[in-house]
Amino acid sequence: MSATTEATAASAGHGHDHDHDRPSHCENCRADLHGHYCHECGQSVHNPVRNFGHAVEEVFESFWHLDGRVFRTLRDLLSPGKVARDYLAGHRVRYLPPLRLFVIASVLTFFVAQFAIHVETATHFDIDTAQSTTVRLGNVKKQMRAAQSVVEVEELRARIVGELRVAAAAAPVARSTIEASIAGVQRQADKRIEALRAEQGLSAQDVASQRAEGDRLAAAPKPGSMEAAKDLAEVERLRDARIARLRDEHAAQAAGLRDASTLAAQIRVANAEAGCRIAQLQIGHAASSEGARAHDKDRARYGETDCDGMDDPISFNGKPWDAKTNPLTVTWWPRFANDWLNRQVGKGEANFQRATKDPALYIHALIGAIPSALFLMVPIFALLLKIAYLGSGRGYLEHLVVALYSHTYLCLALLAMFVLMLLGDAIAPHWAGFAWIKGLGIGLLWLWMPIYLLLMEKRVYANGWALTLLRYTLIGGAYFFLMSLATAGIMAAAIVRM
Repeated sequence: MSATTEATAASAGHGHDHDHDRPSHCENCRADLHGHYCHECGQSVHNPVRNFGHAVEEVFESFWHLDGRVFRTLRDLLSPGKVARDYLAGHRVRYLPPLRLFVIASVLTFFVAQFAIHVETATHFDIDTAQSTTVRLGNVKKQMRAAQSVVEVEELRARIVGELRVAAAAAPVARSTIEASIAGVQRQADKRIEALRAEQGLSAQDVASQRAEGDRLAAAPKPGSMEAAKDLAEVERLRDARIARLRDEHAAQAAGLRDASTLAAQIRVANAEAGCRIAQLQIGHAASSEGARAHDKDRARYGETDCDGMDDPISFNGKPWDAKTNPLTVTWWPRFANDWLNRQVGKGEANFQRATKDPALYIHALIGAIPSALFLMVPIFALLLKIAYLGSGRGYLEHLVVALYSHTYLCLALLAMFVLMLLGDAIAPHWAGFAWIKGLGIGLLWLWMPIYLLLMEKRVYANGWALTLLRYTLIGGAYFFLMSLATAGIMAAAIVRM
């Protein structure tokens, strides 16, 4: 055998070894293979399940084999209306399909939003503190005037100031505001004591002793209250006694005045307060047995420990809502639908209490619900375009393409805002100037979004400016109204889905 023949044979043998695992027929439709792809069904000859290299190749190909379309589409989206106009003109191969791009953009945007939008614990305390401070300062003058002794004034002063100082320690951001509130309470108390001293002819020693007594009374829980219970048995006894008293009062009322839903709500509040006190006692016991204060993250295992606001149940028709005794009923709905509605109301009531304690829960639930609303609003926006441009010769699906690309851009603009927010969290603590840059960038994006939509509509539909502005205003007004309704629905749904 000549050297040339041997080399040819060796080369053929090497090629055979390299392609020994390549099938001769398509694994999908069994057609003869004449290349890397089946001419019948288009399936690749490479099997990613049998070859790791092919698997990695397919992963990258799935993302990048968009033939550069993902980058071309994103680049051209920056020019208002260019992508939608070209896509409708038949230049589709260069761009990602609108629905696929919208899904990717919306999912990515609101995934990033979960990290960019956050509610700090201090913010929660600030809100609660501002509300409670407003209430106290609005009533403190009236309460001080009603006090008939220095003891009462000091008891009131010690209680309010103590609560405000606890709030200041929990919410450092609001410390200056709370300190100003405390100073106001102190002034009102001092004025009332001077007035009582003059009216009652009290000596300095009398005032001092009454002040000490007032401080002592303010520090002690009121006898007979859940707050004063020392152990679980006492909590149960106080709860049973309160419920028995409520039932007796209900039974003593005339038949026409009895309200089972009100009684049920009162009993529910008593049970909730008992549960809170039990949780507090359990936390105290855990802290003492562990030799340290229980951490906040460990409190959830014992139950809710903040009973504020438990006496404000949902009500309608002048009566507290109750799924059995006073349900919310839509007369023309079937029974199963009303049962479902009241289950949602019950979930909403419970979740609302959670949201008031931790607004971050609600914010994240709201962000998670927005993509679903967008999927609803896109076809509605396309319908508005169809109505506004009757006689343009364009079908509904063409308007839907415009709606998808416009909403995709809006998602990308929001994504840019969220990225700026994340960068601000990372950079602003080290460089204060970046906070100004972040604010300017977000403001410009908000300003550009409506201008972008106007220019997009002008470019795609090629009408004059006067007619475009008229249609843009009508579409925008109707869309804003429908979006407001959708937003209200999203907020309610977010409460239920928390």
